[in-house]
Amino acid sequence: MSALRRPWLHLLLRLLVGGFFLYASLDKIADPPAFARIVYRWHVLPPVPANFLAVILPWVEALAGILLLAGIWKREAALLVALLLLVFIAAAGSVMARGIDIENCGCTSVAAKAETGWFSGVGWFLVLRNAGLLAMTLVLGGVPVEAAADGRPGRPEGARSH
Repeated sequence: MSALRRPWLHLLLRLLVGGFFLYASLDKIADPPAFARIVYRWHVLPPVPANFLAVILPWVEALAGILLLAGIWKREAALLVALLLLVFIAAAGSVMARGIDIENCGCTSVAAKAETGWFSGVGWFLVLRNAGLLAMTLVLGGVPVEAAADGRPGRPEGARSH
């Protein structure tokens, strides 16, 4: 069996990705106008869609995070997060290519100076972090958990039940 099919690994990845996305949504849900200002600064969308996205996106992130944490619709939630991450990576690439300086990406906080140093703003750290999260979601969404001899997921072949 491949190490990527281990139930404990899938649980760990679900907790990491789900926890991150739930955490990332909370500040944005609490302050939609501040998040809308951040989304607008990316200059990827016009103002009205940016405002709409600022209201809807945090709730989508929260829902996906909760589903992953709870282990409900794991594959679907992981694939939704993967799609979001692909969009985030493309948007960050666009911002970087156009030379737009964004101090706070709005990823986990809407505070003006939420992160400092190379963790802040839109840059390579953001792209690499999102690529790592994307890899985790692709495992969750695309690699099935190993099945037991009786066909039930989550128990290694040959494991006995009591």
